[in-house]
Amino acid sequence: MLTQAAINSFKQHIDRTVATAKYKIGSTYYPATIHKKEILSDGRVAIYFTINTTGAATISEVQLYDTSGQLWASKSENVILTSAQNGVLYRFTFAIEEV
Repeated sequence: MLTQAAINSFKQHIDRTVATAKYKIGSTYYPATIHKKEILSDGRVAIYFTINTTGAATISEVQLYDTSGQLWASKSENVILTSAQNGVLYRFTFAIEEV
């Protein structure tokens, strides 16, 4: 069984490894700056970034990349933004647990 120290080490690895984010509108990927990484009170690791748009758009995918530029995580989405919105704050969360 993993110890709590091992689980914490995995969480710290995520924090150190994830470096940048991208989001997809149409067929184009746009860079996003990661604003915050934290361990939530329930133990999950959260990574926050802002998706900025001009006008209405549908975000179909979000991605995280590691420090060497390799795709680290990807998630299909269907986030619809109206022309009145300037963007949206997006949060990836990861739960590290042994099962």
